[in-house]
Amino acid sequence: MLSTPAPPTARTTRRPFAARVANAGRRTARFASRNRTVVFFLLFLVLADTGFGLFAPLWGRYSPDDYTSRIRACAERPRDVVYVGGSPVAEGIDPAALAGVPWRGRPLNDGYAVGLSGGTSTDFYYATKLACPVPPRVLVYGITASDLNDARGEPHGARTLLAPRDLVEVMRTRPDAAEWTARHYLEGKFGRVSNVYHYRHAFRMWAATRADALAPGSCPEALRDATNQREHADDLTSPTGYAPLRGYALRRWDRMKAAGVRPPFKYLDKFRTGSHLRYVYKLADWCADHGVELVLVDMPVTTDWESENAAAFAEYRVRLAEVERERGLKVIRGGRDGAGLTDEHFADLIHLTPPGCHTFNAWLRGKLEEAGRTP
Repeated sequence: MLSTPAPPTARTTRRPFAARVANAGRRTARFASRNRTVVFFLLFLVLADTGFGLFAPLWGRYSPDDYTSRIRACAERPRDVVYVGGSPVAEGIDPAALAGVPWRGRPLNDGYAVGLSGGTSTDFYYATKLACPVPPRVLVYGITASDLNDARGEPHGARTLLAPRDLVEVMRTRPDAAEWTARHYLEGKFGRVSNVYHYRHAFRMWAATRADALAPGSCPEALRDATNQREHADDLTSPTGYAPLRGYALRRWDRMKAAGVRPPFKYLDKFRTGSHLRYVYKLADWCADHGVELVLVDMPVTTDWESENAAAFAEYRVRLAEVERERGLKVIRGGRDGAGLTDEHFADLIHLTPPGCHTFNAWLRGKLEEAGRTP
């Protein structure tokens, strides 16, 4: 007669699992013993990464992330008005100088400038969505021709601005820039995991200050860059986002021209419009969907840059007029001549000095007041 086997006890069911754990431990120990160099190297990386993370505020002062800092600060609370655009906005629009502009009978008191250097209209569309979880009453986009140039295939904010579905959309829209965008997107994701990688530039800047302390004058250029980065990081804590690069305060385009200095500006090379222009329309649709009034400001540039790129600016202004007509937007034009800007107000071909910013903002304030009265 066959006997029925006894049901397994807790003791018998645990033994195989315990044995598997023990075997895995022995295999791990054997691997570690045979590959000590690899194991020690990996352990060193983990410890170094942890150590870097403990001093994150220090590294942040030597390598500030303009995009992340400005977007997070803007998103902290609802804003009356948000100003977006590239480095001309970062250097040229000071929300404090525009505070209190009456708009539809109510002042625009709380303004923030999300000025993202090197960006395109693609970047500013995604930046606006991240920076404005609560949509503002008014969005002012300080636009210029280089924002629309499809020859600039890369969105500079891939590391910071793009969610996975945004990455797919951008790669489909611009297949010619897909490799660049994907690579920088993945680098950004890796930087969030690895402190060593994320703060690699900051460590070089910090090392420059230490080297100069030990041997004064040993690395003047690196020390200057480190000092500027540290000061700029402090400026980024501005409650309005206005944190111009301090180097622009020391330069004037009229003096540079007189000295024969011509900084290279490749932003309008091989100018053509297409996908970046498409994101201006997407931004207009986002504003319409969220009840936000969108104002475009044609940012001022020097006469030299515009005359050297006459065809590009002509096409840019045609596209600007098309957006204005098709979406019924307000477009403020005439910044350079209308605001009374001259070469002495520019730090280079496209960026304003602090006095130039003051002059431009006084003019822009009047234009915004006028727009706020017009239905």
